[in-house]
Amino acid sequence: MKNKICHISTAHKENDSRILLKECQSLSKAGYDVSLIINSNHDKTLYGTNIKALDYNNTGRLHRFFKKSRIALDKAIELDADLYHFHDPELIKLGMALKKKGKKVIYDVHEDVPKQILAKSYLGPIWIRKIISRGYNFYEKNRSKSFDAIIAASDELAAKFDNKSSISVKNFAIRDVIENAKPIKRENNDKFVIIYVGSITKIRGIRELIQVTELFLGKVELWILGPFESEELKKECMSLEGYKYCKYFGSLPVKDVYSYIKAADLGMCTLYPTENYKESIPIKVLEYMACEKPLVLSDFEFWKKFFGNVGKYVDPLDINSIKEGIEYFSEDRSRIEIIGKENKESFINNFSWDREEKKLLELYKKVLK
Repeated sequence: MKNKICHISTAHKENDSRILLKECQSLSKAGYDVSLIINSNHDKTLYGTNIKALDYNNTGRLHRFFKKSRIALDKAIELDADLYHFHDPELIKLGMALKKKGKKVIYDVHEDVPKQILAKSYLGPIWIRKIISRGYNFYEKNRSKSFDAIIAASDELAAKFDNKSSISVKNFAIRDVIENAKPIKRENNDKFVIIYVGSITKIRGIRELIQVTELFLGKVELWILGPFESEELKKECMSLEGYKYCKYFGSLPVKDVYSYIKAADLGMCTLYPTENYKESIPIKVLEYMACEKPLVLSDFEFWKKFFGNVGKYVDPLDINSIKEGIEYFSEDRSRIEIIGKENKESFINNFSWDREEKKLLELYKKVLK
């Protein structure tokens, strides 16, 4: 009889790359009976996973924390799974409730939340954010001791938890999906196309990318793929002079995103130097590499050591530095092919999901033993 597995998220949507396409799909292929309680328009089956729909529209923090988490818990109890695997920090309380019922529980830590809190200016002045950050850090680490395992998105994050079964399962890209994608047909091959993929926020450098595109006076075009964090930011970006040299494609299915990356010339990842980002492993960097593209990326010391010579490292807060990074490739396009091929080889050897999948499956066997 198959072991029943239940993944839970109230913050993410059904097509989340880490949750559905990687972890749930890998577990399903390994023979587990996998369900996923997540934001969706209706119950369905995707990638061998039974989607149990939560209200698709209500994704506000307060609604998630108070109402949606309660609904998710009720659905989880109804499933009566052998193991529960949750993905959001606001679901720690849900995880504790499942432990009290004698269930096996894994907490999947996607982000360093205490560091994230320090960067959230809407929470108040920095001294208040430091207090909140320390308080949450104590709460998260203390509660996590009782879970059967911790899965973190990086080695550094995994090391912060006092849990004997704390491991990293990095958010590496799936090789087969990328290799099957075909590049879209470009309208104008004369322009040099740079591409940004992912959530669109101020601290991920979107304004600077639009501003630097303006400096090229139409010779460079910026493709933007992903959701804006707010309508306010979207309007602000559209009002910038450089936006006339940009194309916004919205949020697309993962397999379609790769078709756009393959058609572009250069991948962009100029995140601000926040504490949370300086030691992160952005999935977009790996996706650009897998699609045989060089990059312009933030000059974080951790990134230089982790990724190596994948392109040009620049100051993400200085548009002239970003401009120089782009010009390094636009003025000598032979570099695109040379570094692009090296990046793809590095991805295959070091950064594909296959390696992380093995760690995930080994942990599941250990927890369910």
